[in-house]
Amino acid sequence: MTDAPQQAGYGYLTRPDVAPFIPRGAVSALDVGCSEGGFGESLRSALGSGARLVGVEAVPESAAAARERSSFNDVITGYFPHALDGRDERFDLISFIDVLEHIYDPRAALEAAKTFLAPGGSVLACLPNVQYAPVVWELIRGRWDYTDTGILDRTHVRFFTRATMVELFESAGYQVDLVQGIHNIIQDKPAIGRGHRRKLRHLLGSAQWIQFVILARPR
Repeated sequence: MTDAPQQAGYGYLTRPDVAPFIPRGAVSALDVGCSEGGFGESLRSALGSGARLVGVEAVPESAAAARERSSFNDVITGYFPHALDGRDERFDLISFIDVLEHIYDPRAALEAAKTFLAPGGSVLACLPNVQYAPVVWELIRGRWDYTDTGILDRTHVRFFTRATMVELFESAGYQVDLVQGIHNIIQDKPAIGRGHRRKLRHLLGSAQWIQFVILARPR
């Protein structure tokens, strides 16, 4: 039995929701699983024209599309970390944007990332939150239905809550400096009064967020 080929990602997504968390002091960045290169645009905007940006993408067609864009200085076709074998380059920032949940051994990927980090470098990741309230409610009702995109994307092989995301990074030898939820179930509902919103946020806790952004550095 042969391994199934990597499936294409989400196309050209710049992820403006993640862009504010890009460390502005970085002068080089490696975007793992860069798909068609959308996040490279956000990296370039945040880090400037002088930054060196490299993408890694396992799907040849997506890598070719990313290569045609001007944001990256280089796009490598292959699986991280083996696609970087023989390269001695180090980066101030390594990003895994909607990637770790697609990897069978995300801890090994994070451990490997330390090899390619420059001193003082950090890892930026965005992961879906399987504890999101609508997902939990459907599970209580007996449903766990895979979808084409989103938290229960059918190509996801790992699932995380906020707590287990942090544990993943810590087990791989990182200090987690930031954990921030994005896309809140409450904030887009103007009919809910401010007082009720506060109560709901307290009640739902981590379950109010669709995703979490994590910024971490090796211990």
